[in-house]
Amino acid sequence: MQDQLVTKDHQIEQLIKRPRTVNNTNTTNNRYVVEQHINVFGKESIEHISPAQIQALLADPANAVPQFIKLKYRRSPGGVNQNLRIPNQKRAIYQVVVAGEGEEKEWENKAKGEVLEQLYDDNSGHLEAEADEETRVGSQFLNHQEKVKASVGGEDGGRRYKDQLDKIHSVVTNL
Repeated sequence: MQDQLVTKDHQIEQLIKRPRTVNNTNTTNNRYVVEQHINVFGKESIEHISPAQIQALLADPANAVPQFIKLKYRRSPGGVNQNLRIPNQKRAIYQVVVAGEGEEKEWENKAKGEVLEQLYDDNSGHLEAEADEETRVGSQFLNHQEKVKASVGGEDGGRRYKDQLDKIHSVVTNL
C-alpha cells in the first residue's frame, strides 16, 4: 500500500511538471452559423417603425440617423434585426450577419469604419426619401444632410460626418 502511494505521488509530480498544451482539432472550421430568422446586414426590416416616428426623428436632424438606427435594431419584432455586434470594444472590428453557403447565414468580421459608413449611408438615404422638402421639418433635415455630405468631401475637415459616425457607434455599442 505504501509503495502504491509513493508511486502515485511520483506520477502526480511528473504531471505537474509537464507543460500544459491544448490540442484543438477543430481549427479548420471557424464559421458561426446564425439562426435563420435573423436578417442579413443591410437588409433590415423597418415595418415596426411608423411614419409618425420617422417624422419625429426628422425634427432633430443632427440625431435623426443614429436614432433611426436605434429604433431599427432595438425594437425589431422577434429580434430579426439583431445582425450586428461588437465582439471586443478595444478592437475596431464589428461582426455582421452575411449570407453563407446555401440558405445559411454566418457572422463575418468587418472593419468598424466600413460598417459605420454603410449604416450612415443606408439609413440617411432612407430618411432622405421620407423627408418632404415642402415641410419645415423635412427641409431642415435635408439641409443638415447636405452639410454632412459636404463634410465627407472635406468641408469643415470632415467634422460633421465624423460626429455622425461617432453617434452611430455610440448607439450600436448600447444595443
